[in-house]
Amino acid sequence: MLEAQFPGLPGYAAAQVPCLYVSAFDVEIDTRPLLSRVLADGKRLVCPRVDRKARCLRLFAVSDLDRDLAPGALGILEPLPTLDPVDPAAVDWLLAPGLAFDADGYRLGRGAGYYDRLLPRLAPEAVVWALCFDIQRTGRLPREPHDQPLSGVTSSSGSFPGTRLRLPPSP
Repeated sequence: MLEAQFPGLPGYAAAQVPCLYVSAFDVEIDTRPLLSRVLADGKRLVCPRVDRKARCLRLFAVSDLDRDLAPGALGILEPLPTLDPVDPAAVDWLLAPGLAFDADGYRLGRGAGYYDRLLPRLAPEAVVWALCFDIQRTGRLPREPHDQPLSGVTSSSGSFPGTRLRLPPSP
């Protein structure tokens, strides 16, 4: 089960401020157990909220999944805008969504570019992983200059061969 792999993903154990999306589509793994795990681990959970006008993701600290999340863009659960905002540079680990992922760690999103604009704003040492279904694995995705590979991608079959692990230096 993919959820069981989550706490063992590289960089997660050391992360203090992980950012996870709230799943909303059948092609995404169910992140609700992962969100709960982050809170149970005593970490500062951060979740994105779509700001359509600014065409970006705003990040907010979430401490209670039932109280702090409400339907937002496209009916997807998002943090309430009244919660404490979090600077993306404070995020040291992120779980990225996507429709497809390739062996080099590139992802295909939904086309709005929200994560393409968020990833460069994270801390330089931030670790970015994706959990996906085996059917979402593909040989090589088309790439554009703004695309950035993730630190790693794993599915129920394991990590992709060839995925480049970019971990922060050890303290």
